[in-house]
Amino acid sequence: MIGGDRIDVERLKATLGKPELQWLVDRLRRKLQRGDSLEGRITLTDPAPAQRDAISRLFGKPAPIGGAITVKLSELERLLRDGEICASLHDAIEGLSGPIRNLREEQRLLEEHWHTLFDDARARARDDLALIAWIDRLERSNLLRRFGGDPAPAEKLLECAIEIAQRLPAKGIPIAELAALSTGDSHALDSGRPLASLIMELAADSEIEDRRDIWAGVGVLCDELSAPVLTLNLMSCSTGMTARALRLHAEAGEPYRLSTRQLLREVPVFDAAEHTTVYVCENPTVVAAAASRLGANSAPIICTEGQPRTACRLLLKRLTESGIARAYHGDFDWPGIQIANVIYRRHGFTPWRFSAADYRRASGSLSLNGAPVEALWDPDLSPAMIETGHAIHEEQLLETLLLDLS
Repeated sequence: MIGGDRIDVERLKATLGKPELQWLVDRLRRKLQRGDSLEGRITLTDPAPAQRDAISRLFGKPAPIGGAITVKLSELERLLRDGEICASLHDAIEGLSGPIRNLREEQRLLEEHWHTLFDDARARARDDLALIAWIDRLERSNLLRRFGGDPAPAEKLLECAIEIAQRLPAKGIPIAELAALSTGDSHALDSGRPLASLIMELAADSEIEDRRDIWAGVGVLCDELSAPVLTLNLMSCSTGMTARALRLHAEAGEPYRLSTRQLLREVPVFDAAEHTTVYVCENPTVVAAAASRLGANSAPIICTEGQPRTACRLLLKRLTESGIARAYHGDFDWPGIQIANVIYRRHGFTPWRFSAADYRRASGSLSLNGAPVEALWDPDLSPAMIETGHAIHEEQLLETLLLDLS
């Protein structure tokens, strides 16, 4: 009898190493990789004649004619042991095709490592419930795993993400500066980078799709100077430079643009006693006309200039938090209704000459084109527009709007 780990490799190859028996070796190897024991039987349902003959020669007896062939693993192991080729089937498979990895055990250990990774992350989050909820979402979504199957680099990535998350909300820090402070790489939070994707999962708002708006929502500047929000006669009761600039322009009755940088670095404070209502329009023509004809006597007004961008969203959010009413007017066309719906869902407003009754009182000659959009603030408005078939832009109602502003 053969003992120890000694294998007669040449005889093993002559016995099981034939091409006609490769199916048997492969099936045995897969069982070992799954962590299964080499017990019971293995069946080949539709063997080729050469495979049937090889089994007959292996066991020294004819294989059944036609149909499947079955190999009893205990009989095969006894054949190898009694022939002093090797001590076990496990040794035989390793001798033929190299060391065997227990894939099932490896997968179990990998899952254990991942669970430990997230448990440690939750411990680092301490009692921050929002942070813990974010870590739970990351674990459920498998987002970290999609960046690579190895938990080691994923663990470092999550550690960086937690460090950044614990710095949020920031007060107007540029995104490159935040990345450099947290990771040493100023591009680590660039769009498409894994770390940025993790933080987006934390900061994302179901009603906001624009990446810059999401970052701005946690006080991080992506594009701090572009697309400032247009205002007229809006005043802040704080004492910083931005508040002084707003007051100076309001005293002169001149429009002023507020950048995202200003709104995050010096969060404006508004007094509901000073501004009970702020008017909001879609088109800058309304602001220009109010400045030219009413000047400092105009009510405060904000212009979205189409779809509200980051600065506009931040300003409207701040007004909402300050308890100041927003009165909104836009174009009576389908794009205008769509823009208004975005603002209404996000910030709410009182319609300013922007109801079905206001539409019916106005006159317009432009054709109403495009797919209808339901007006969330007035269920009668869209049917009235469909019935009439006219688009009415803000500029056509300028005189009425200016009367309200005065």
